[in-house]
Amino acid sequence: MEGGLSGRPEAWVSVVLLWLWLSPGDSQRVEMPRKDMEVVKGQIVVLQAWYSPTSDIERNTVIWNFMANDSKQIISYSSGQIGMGSPEFRKRVGFTLSMPSTNLSIYINNTQESDSGRYLCNVIIPGAPGLSGELSLNVKVPPSTPECSMTGRPVLKGNVTLSCKSQMGKPVPQYKWTKAAPASEVYFSPMQNERQGTLRLSNLTKSMSGKYVCRASNTAGSESCYINLDVSAPTSAGMIAGAAVGSVVGLVAIVLFLLFILRRQHDTEEEIANEIKEDAQAPKRVSWAKSGTGSDIISKNGTLSSITMSPTPHPVLQQHLNNHYSFSPAPDPAVTDPLQGLPGYNATRHSPRSPRTDGAQPQTPRTPRIHASMARLGALPILVPAHHQAGSLV
Repeated sequence: MEGGLSGRPEAWVSVVLLWLWLSPGDSQRVEMPRKDMEVVKGQIVVLQAWYSPTSDIERNTVIWNFMANDSKQIISYSSGQIGMGSPEFRKRVGFTLSMPSTNLSIYINNTQESDSGRYLCNVIIPGAPGLSGELSLNVKVPPSTPECSMTGRPVLKGNVTLSCKSQMGKPVPQYKWTKAAPASEVYFSPMQNERQGTLRLSNLTKSMSGKYVCRASNTAGSESCYINLDVSAPTSAGMIAGAAVGSVVGLVAIVLFLLFILRRQHDTEEEIANEIKEDAQAPKRVSWAKSGTGSDIISKNGTLSSITMSPTPHPVLQQHLNNHYSFSPAPDPAVTDPLQGLPGYNATRHSPRSPRTDGAQPQTPRTPRIHASMARLGALPILVPAHHQAGSLV
């Protein structure tokens, strides 16, 4: 026998394997071929596990726990009954094979991001040490549809920044901008920031117009968005804004100018009025009462100045007289010339003459009409005698 085993090495290997299978100890544990598993959100995942029992499996109890902040039982089998654990796993978890079985694998349907964590499988064997195995599950989330946006004005020689961002994604998405039309272009750093999802375009030209696509991707999937860039001349908006600003400024300037003119005119009128008041002098009335009457006023030097009778003439009449009735009154025939009777007196020489201008005929004073106007206004006529060049009465 010993000679047969020593001559056949493969026989020793078979014996050792058989002994390991039959003997209790470390060989009796829950086997899990994949300790780290990944799945995309919404898909189904199978957590594989089995064991090699040395006794009747119908008496064994199998329990699966989810190890998060605290331990949660998700499914179990005991005495021919399957029990459901935490409500968040109900209707989503089950054994892949009918129990009892040495295959302890379970499935999780419609996986969620919250399903990520450690899963522990325990086998309780009556009268023997318990068996256990552990694995990790990572539920990945594909990027949500990103949102594309643009900052800056797309005008010639201008600068714009294209941005895109996904609200969800595990692991964190990477972003890549490309120009799809009319010609395909690929951009690299520093123009493009794949982590931030930005693409900076400087010194824009017409040829840079087109469709720009941003693709957000991670190991779970990818989504994209696009934006159309139309580079235009910076005249339309600039001219409109300039015209609006110019109109407002012009209107304000006109208003200020009109206010200045009105103010200047008002100040000028006040200055003229003040000058008139300063230049105007009150009429001098040096008078004394004539004995016996008290109504006639005669100048001190013997010259007849005026004969005034109350009341004072109306201002309108005075202006009317000054403008239209300037004349030298005709000599009253009843008044006797004081020089008459003197030697050498010539009546013709001393007779008053009416002034002539370029042969024009002298006008006859319209004394009656003046007197009538004065009478209607309640004034009395005023007789102003003419003076000789020497100052004597004539």
